[in-house]
Amino acid sequence: MTKLRDLEEKVLVSDKYSYSSVTYQLQRGEGWEAHKRSLFRRPDAVTVLPYDGQRNKVLLIRQFRLGAHMNDRSLSLLEACAGTLDPGEDPEACMRREAMEEMGLEIGDARLLFEAFVSPAATTEKLHFFVAPYAPAQRVAAGGGLEEEGEDIEVIEADFSETLAQAGKGEIRDAKTLTLLYWLHASGLMAR
Repeated sequence: MTKLRDLEEKVLVSDKYSYSSVTYQLQRGEGWEAHKRSLFRRPDAVTVLPYDGQRNKVLLIRQFRLGAHMNDRSLSLLEACAGTLDPGEDPEACMRREAMEEMGLEIGDARLLFEAFVSPAATTEKLHFFVAPYAPAQRVAAGGGLEEEGEDIEVIEADFSETLAQAGKGEIRDAKTLTLLYWLHASGLMAR
């Protein structure tokens, strides 16, 4: 069993989120080993993949993502709706809020699948994964995100089989979206 001691965190940047330098020691056998790491503190978040099993459709979004652009000059990613929890906010309430803001979708029944850390070596963020059945009548607004948050989101109703083919060809590169698409494929909830 790993033991930890002398954990110290020095906040280097504190803006919307914080970036820290962290030092600690881990027990290795009979001795202790010093470590120094960078840590990005960010709140937990949610993601949801709405699906229409009868029409074999899923709702996705497309938007600019700075991290992807800085890595390989991607201008936008096709992805599942997602958002950050406000302080004290329930994950399901956040998921419903984000679905309305980003996709104009009023979520009815929803299913929490699991929680997972995004990148546990470098960030504190944990993601709550949801799926939710939908029908066209539940699209009650345009979506597109919030202008005051700088969001410019395109809502895409996509054929599930075509989306899986895109994923298989490496055209969908967002990890949360791939996780939800492959879960939905394995679930048997979609037409084959």
